[in-house]
Order: sequence, then C-alpha cells, then structure tokens
Amino acid sequence: MEYIDEIGMISPEGRPLGIKTALTTFSRHLFDELVSRTGAKRLCTLAGAIEVELYTFTEHGSTYGVYMSPVGAPAAVCALEQVGACGVERFVAFGICGALTDVSVRSIVVPTRSLRDEGTSKSYAAPSEFIELENAEYVRTKLTSYGIDCAVGGCWTTDAFYRETRSAVDNAVARGCIAVDMESAALQAACDYRGKEFYTFFITADSLAGDKWEPNYILDPTATDAESAIVAAAVRLAEEF
Repeated sequence: MEYIDEIGMISPEGRPLGIKTALTTFSRHLFDELVSRTGAKRLCTLAGAIEVELYTFTEHGSTYGVYMSPVGAPAAVCALEQVGACGVERFVAFGICGALTDVSVRSIVVPTRSLRDEGTSKSYAAPSEFIELENAEYVRTKLTSYGIDCAVGGCWTTDAFYRETRSAVDNAVARGCIAVDMESAALQAACDYRGKEFYTFFITADSLAGDKWEPNYILDPTATDAESAIVAAAVRLAEEF
C-alpha cells in the first residue's frame, strides 16, 4: 500500500494506567480461568471502535492487564489498539487453534510465522506472504523450561472460519503451516506498527488434517488440565518481563 506509513485519521485514545504487560485470550472459558487464577479485578471499560473490559492483577509489585479479545482479526486488533493506547508495551495472547497436520488434540503450538489470509494486517504492514512472529523462539524456550512440549511451525491466519476449504488447507500446509487461527498475523502486524511486543501460543482443538473436519472439543469448550496448564504458562510468561 502506498499509504502504509501515513498516520491514521482516527487514533485510539487512552490514558496511562501503569500497566506494561497485558494477557489476552479469545475463549470465554480460558478467560474465566485466567481471571480466577490471577484474581484479576475489573478496572474499567475502554471505549472506542469496540468496548473492552479491562481487568488487572498485581504480582511481585507489578500490575498486569487482562482482557478478552474478540474472535477475528479486525475486532481483535481494535481491542489491542485500545489497550495499547493506555501504555501497555507487550501482549501475551493465547487461545485455541485448528490443527492442519498430524498434531494431536490439545497439543501446544508455538507459531513462528503467520500466513496472511486476512485483511487487517494489510493496513499495518507492507505486502508479504507471511508475518514473522518475532518472539516465537523466546516463547518456545520459556514453555520448554516450564516442562511443556511444543509443536513449532507456521500458522495460517484466516478471516473465514466457514471457508476453510481443502485446497486452502493444502496450500497452507505446503507453505509450512501446522495450525490455523484467525488473529495472529494481524496482531503481530499491529504490534510491529505501534512498536509493541507480541508473544503468542495456541492449544489445538479441532483438526483439518484428515479427509473431513474433526471438531474434537471445539464444540464443547470446557476447561481441561491441558488448558489449565496453558493459562498458568501464559501468566508465568507475562510475569517474567
């Protein structure tokens, strides 16, 4: 885009809240567990393109933000922009993803790059096939040190959950993708543009690796030991900054 470096006519607004690191997830049950685990309390509602309920908790003298991201790149980036405008410098985002290869259900995936099959990143980054997830190795190293085995590879970020066709899956796999999500390419692009740090990882739910879609537990999203473990890992990762 010729205008990629232009300042937007509308900018997110916020006041400093003394929060440098925020955790976010996309699933209600993971968010509820995150709030329960940390004891986070609702601080305020951030108004803008969408409303964001911001929670906070304090540990080791530092205050952390917690919020639930909407599903999908456009709304998730709006939420990140509004939280970032309050002085947050780094984001730890985690949630469920779909498996594209023979990765077992409830495996932890650390994406290294995101195939840009969504629209939002195009307003934040110059054209390219992939967005590099710059902190992937850091995330992998930390999760491994917590005793968590990780699958590592590319992910396919798409806007269209109901248009994940066989040909599209095969194309993503041919380009090194092992998982599919709906936000990471756009969130990384937005963080790069705003000078923020972005850290992300997933837990596999449904699978598109076979001849037909395997929903697995995506239609019954109740917390499990594996999901409790990724919530704990996300909190620990955030607290290390």
